[in-house]
Amino acid sequence: MRTLLFALLAIVPPGLFGALVLHGRAHAPVETLSPAKKDAKADLDLALLALFKGDIGPAKVKEKATLYDQKGLFDYIDGAAPLFIDRHYRKLGAAELGVEGSDLVCDVYDMAEDANALGIFNTEKSANAKTVEGWPEAISGSMSFVFHHLRYYVKLTAFDAKAEAGLPALAQALKGKIR
Repeated sequence: MRTLLFALLAIVPPGLFGALVLHGRAHAPVETLSPAKKDAKADLDLALLALFKGDIGPAKVKEKATLYDQKGLFDYIDGAAPLFIDRHYRKLGAAELGVEGSDLVCDVYDMAEDANALGIFNTEKSANAKTVEGWPEAISGSMSFVFHHLRYYVKLTAFDAKAEAGLPALAQALKGKIR
């Protein structure tokens, strides 16, 4: 009996250790981005940040824009993050802007493809939102203006009536910057 117990203790632990080592080698390597893919993602980030460079129509950027990835999106918009992530959201660029001494927030979601931007626009569209004459890709609501253009979904939120009055001009200027 002692011999059997000794044999088991001598064989089983090294065998388990060997199996763990081999199993670890069997896992696929962690995915790494090729330099070309890293450059492409960096270019997309730069294009998103470029939307916040200089004045945007009647608005001035008050603070440097921040980019949010999927993890950061949960912190920024709380419970709505899965809605965007399920629709292939890539990154959010957000900044506080000023219009005639009033503040507003500009959120530009890079949805990776035009169809994704349209999809989130249709999903988030409120029954109380008003269509914007001559611009079917845009809606306005109380203190807000929302539109999609190409791969981007844009939400502008004013904090007072003065900023709200500047939203349509800001939206048109921002649309003009999107390439």
